[in-house]
Amino acid sequence: MRLRFIDARVWRYSIAALEDLVETGLMEVNENGLRMKAMDPAHVAMIDFHIPREGFDIFEIEREEKIPVSLEVMIKILRRAGKKDEISLSYEPPNINVGLISPDGIERVFQFTAISGAGFEEIPELSLEFPVEASVIPQAFKSSYKVLSEVGEVIEIIARKDKMLFTSSSELTNVEIELSTETNLLTRYEFKADNDQRSKYTLDYFDKMAKLSMISESIDLYFGEGLPVKVVARLPRGAWLTLYVAPREE
Repeated sequence: MRLRFIDARVWRYSIAALEDLVETGLMEVNENGLRMKAMDPAHVAMIDFHIPREGFDIFEIEREEKIPVSLEVMIKILRRAGKKDEISLSYEPPNINVGLISPDGIERVFQFTAISGAGFEEIPELSLEFPVEASVIPQAFKSSYKVLSEVGEVIEIIARKDKMLFTSSSELTNVEIELSTETNLLTRYEFKADNDQRSKYTLDYFDKMAKLSMISESIDLYFGEGLPVKVVARLPRGAWLTLYVAPREE
């Protein structure tokens, strides 16, 4: 197996998000591309990372591969990547080679061993219908998270016919951020419910998505009262990373 992708930052931020939930992950590579999923032990959050086959500059596989990897080791390698580095990945069992390629063609290759005998929980595909859909300007998503996290530990999302609100509070402070197409913070907003929708979520789970927004082309949010919130970071070359967070029970 031999892969090459033009933007190492996509890997760096995406693997960091996965590693925030679990220490090990299963890298699945087949004719459709590459995919990795992870769910935290409490089953509150799930992340799904995918790069389609056509997103790679080099995509050579002889068979479908399912490679158990240490995300902790992998993120230590990826943190060495520069802003304009490309990434290469090859696998000759049991060795995984990760190459970081600078703009002038210098490649640094790091080798580590796939995890042997690792068992992985089967993570189901989620099929949910959401009454509210929105596309958020990436910088607005990042800025909103920063403001909310400085105030509280819980985000309440409120969706109304013409706008969406992010709120958080502490004993001393309340903050409310309004997002709508009129304020140009949303590029798309669809409200298909009969009534206002609202749910609360643990804010800390959104940290990695806020960082990923720096390289995202858009942040899509799918939401409904009492449902997990689905946040999709649309990344370069058709890649995407999806975060699901279950609502808080209060």
